[in-house]
Amino acid sequence: MIRIFELRKERGLSQREAAKIFGVSQGTFNNWENSNTQPSIEQLISIARFFEVSVDYLIGNADDVGVINLISTLTPEQREVISLFSALPESARNATLTVLRQMYQGTN
Repeated sequence: MIRIFELRKERGLSQREAAKIFGVSQGTFNNWENSNTQPSIEQLISIARFFEVSVDYLIGNADDVGVINLISTLTPEQREVISLFSALPESARNATLTVLRQMYQGTN
């Protein structure tokens, strides 16, 4: 993995934190960074999505981070929320965000 180290550092993550995010041991993540082993295709896609780069960028085949279609990774409910939220006037979007933040804080 040519660029995983740089991307991890840009996010301010330790190897341990990154490994936990991707569901692997710290040793496995270290091996990826040092090109001792390679992640599976599914893991590459997950890593690319997390860092919001293309797989080609991640593995060094492109210098441009690429465009990631994040909408395709959303559930139908998440897409509906985005669509409805986007259609609201600004004042309603602000009110909705306030309510969501309050609801989120109540769950912690």
